[in-house]
Amino acid sequence: MIYVSEGLLYVCFAILTGTFILRLMPEDRRPNVQVPNGLLLACAIAIPILSYVPIHKLALVFAKDFDMTYGSILKSILLDINTGKAWIWTTIGSAGLAFLLGLKAFRDDKHMPKVALFVTFLLIVWLGYAGHASALYGFKGLVTHAAHFLAVSVWIGILFVTSWFSKDNAHWHAFLRWFSPVAIACVLVTLIAGFVLMTFTTPEYVNAWMLPYGQMLLIKHLLILPLLLFAYTNGFGYKKWADSSTSFNPKPWLKAESIIALLVLAATGVLGQQAPPHNVKETLQTASPSPLFTAIYKGSFSPDIALKFTLPLESILMLAAAAVMAGGLVWMYRVNKVIPAFAMGLLTAVFGYFGLMFAIA
Repeated sequence: MIYVSEGLLYVCFAILTGTFILRLMPEDRRPNVQVPNGLLLACAIAIPILSYVPIHKLALVFAKDFDMTYGSILKSILLDINTGKAWIWTTIGSAGLAFLLGLKAFRDDKHMPKVALFVTFLLIVWLGYAGHASALYGFKGLVTHAAHFLAVSVWIGILFVTSWFSKDNAHWHAFLRWFSPVAIACVLVTLIAGFVLMTFTTPEYVNAWMLPYGQMLLIKHLLILPLLLFAYTNGFGYKKWADSSTSFNPKPWLKAESIIALLVLAATGVLGQQAPPHNVKETLQTASPSPLFTAIYKGSFSPDIALKFTLPLESILMLAAAAVMAGGLVWMYRVNKVIPAFAMGLLTAVFGYFGLMFAIA
């Protein structure tokens, strides 16, 4: 339940961010996008509800461990812990945003997207304040986490809203002229901030694969590969193939890219509710290794081992298969076959996963 709530929380942020940014753009620079106001209102209301789920779980655990009432533990969390303080501000901001979205006069006001986007930005900052990086590294962790999530929300939010809520194919060239560089900038910020966050939370990246957190982090990174391939083809290949084929429709391709993006958000949601392994050896003294790791790892497992890379034949074959699938995705774009391309994108991640797991010893 907690993983589902975290994933849905990220989707709500993406929908709000993408919608408000698109509404700031002139109509001749975007397709006709119509997001129901009820959905925006539901997202604003859902944010404090979904972000309360981990606090509820934490309060239940502490109440049991310290033999205290749920209410007293909850009060302590809300007043003394970053996560609780952030939730209070998130609730206030979300309530204000929901109130404004419920006013017809505000929905129709030309300044509405600016105000709503600013409030959403504040909510993203508070989400970063509640994260592991902020708790461990203060302002530096807050800025890194918030920048990472803001870039993801802008990129995936615009992508998701455009692919699922556009009513026509008008102005796609004009849309891609500004969205492609925005997406590239967001990808760069996401990657840079992501690497910095890893130095905070997972300094032993490969050894962390022995743990559930490390396995999910690896899966997330591998899912980013097909996401980037779809982003590349949709961003740079669209004009060429649209000019050569009058039947070319970009929306199914953007929808495929958005589904991969949702899988990445789901993996991020799982990571957000697991304790990062700052020291893998110490973590393994009290936590069990990942079942995925123990099922695939061929060596003799112990908490003291340090993983290293080799290149056995099965690893080479799997990595080669991943490269073939990646090339096949690009080729399917050229012949306008979206379902095979989507399957090849997922297989790129699957083969890449086994290729890397077979390579460790």
